[in-house]
Amino acid sequence: MKRLSHNPSAPATQAALASSAAEAKNARAREARRRRLPAPLVLLRPRQWVKNVVILIVPLAVDPAALLSHPLWALGTVVTFTAASAAVYVLNDWLDRRRDRLHPVKRHRPLASGEVGPLGALLLGAGCLAVLAAGAALLPPPVRIAAAGYALLNLAYCLALKHYPLVDASAVAVGFVLRAVAGCLAVAVPFDPALIICVYCACLLLSLGKRRHELVTADILSQAAARRPALQGYSVSFLDQLMAVLQGVTLISYELFVLSGPQPYAAVVAVVTVPFAVFALGRYSQLLMLRHSGGEPGRDVLKDPPLVINAVLWLTCLAAGRLL
Repeated sequence: MKRLSHNPSAPATQAALASSAAEAKNARAREARRRRLPAPLVLLRPRQWVKNVVILIVPLAVDPAALLSHPLWALGTVVTFTAASAAVYVLNDWLDRRRDRLHPVKRHRPLASGEVGPLGALLLGAGCLAVLAAGAALLPPPVRIAAAGYALLNLAYCLALKHYPLVDASAVAVGFVLRAVAGCLAVAVPFDPALIICVYCACLLLSLGKRRHELVTADILSQAAARRPALQGYSVSFLDQLMAVLQGVTLISYELFVLSGPQPYAAVVAVVTVPFAVFALGRYSQLLMLRHSGGEPGRDVLKDPPLVINAVLWLTCLAAGRLL
């Protein structure tokens, strides 16, 4: 009698296939919602603008009073970086429009699907750059430098950096660091080195998690043609090891940031808030590795109720500790 072989990876594969099917269904649902919006607005990816909230979160964690004292500078910085990121999305989709047509989800993007023409996209990107220039002109000079650095970095990313493994993810993480630095400069808050390291490592972790998700999905569904070129320099095991290191560095740098605070209860704040940091890292790993999420880190994190509740409680405790 022939024995049945047991494939230990079969459950994981089945789970990944189910997750991919669910993601495809969600993509179709999102596409249906997008059709209610004008195609040019969809091209600007308004769902991704939430990433610029880092501009407010970092000053809030360092000095909440300073953020409340300079709300217009902070909001102006958010608008400026939103315009910069929207211009980057337009340029990236313009450059990748042919490759996106081979992707099961990205082919529905306005440029890849033909809803917006190449010339129209370039004009839309130019409009975003005009808003960026106008916003930067009203901000303090240090913030202008940070915004210019962000724009130049993302230009280099679209033209070359995104094709090189590790460099691509690092460039994305540095973009978040520039957002955080700009937020601190806008409200005259001295940025803490340990917090900047924490932001960089946490954002690099999310960026690598997105690539892990793309790698697993492309392998299971045999969509090699839809892969971004940089994925050839990654493997799931390599990413898992690197992400484990980043989790440790993120946690350590966060604790150093809290312990270096000027308030008399810094040690208490560090002890009280460390469970929130550990839970956030563990929950993200759970979503990524067991639920095969992570295709859109910002959306996935904000749609997970445990992570949202954890973040609210975490920021509340941290801000309260800074105000004591």
